Amino acid sequence: MPAPAVRHASESDAAPQPREEGARSQPQVAEEASTATPSPARALQARLERDLLSQADEIAVEGRWPLYLALPFWGGVSALMWAAIIGCAWLVLRHI
Repeated sequence: MPAPAVRHASESDAAPQPREEGARSQPQVAEEASTATPSPARALQARLERDLLSQADEIAVEGRWPLYLALPFWGGVSALMWAAIIGCAWLVLRHI
């Protein structure tokens, strides 16, 4: 690029832009921003939440174990899994 073109390009970038009188450095917010516009995403979210809550109520009534049965069952499953892990570790260490 020739020198005059480089000088011209750098001068045009560095030239300060004229400011309007009374221009503020902070962005201005529209006055009507407080009014909510209907959003299809919000309507979909509300509908999905309603459906999820209604399905949760149906599941709670139909197929859920009572807590006094669920806790011992999952406690037993957890104990068996830990026993298997510890047993496998013991076998591996024994054969080393």
